[in-house]
Amino acid sequence: MWDADYEKLNVNSYKFDTDIAQSYILIMKQIVYTREAGKSLDRMQPKRKAAILTKLEEYARGEPVDIKKMAGMEYFRIRVGGDRVIIDDQGRVIMVINAGPRGGIYKE
Repeated sequence: MWDADYEKLNVNSYKFDTDIAQSYILIMKQIVYTREAGKSLDRMQPKRKAAILTKLEEYARGEPVDIKKMAGMEYFRIRVGGDRVIIDDQGRVIMVINAGPRGGIYKE
């Protein structure tokens, strides 16, 4: 089914390579948002929200991002300009714990 679907796709007269398309789908991690993270993102300005979502997708694809392990916790933080995103990387799933401005994101 996958091969047939991808062979039908034709964008700007370039045919997709089914092997590349299938391996790309398998490499990307799934991103899941907690309720708190979803509310934080919904309250953000559209540009800030788009920058955070783009950075999360880059990380899910395996691209390099500014990420550090948080001291004393099992979570990681991703820096996106003046904002921070707290995530729990569970292998194939990235759980977004919270997102927001640098100053207040670490307070519980």
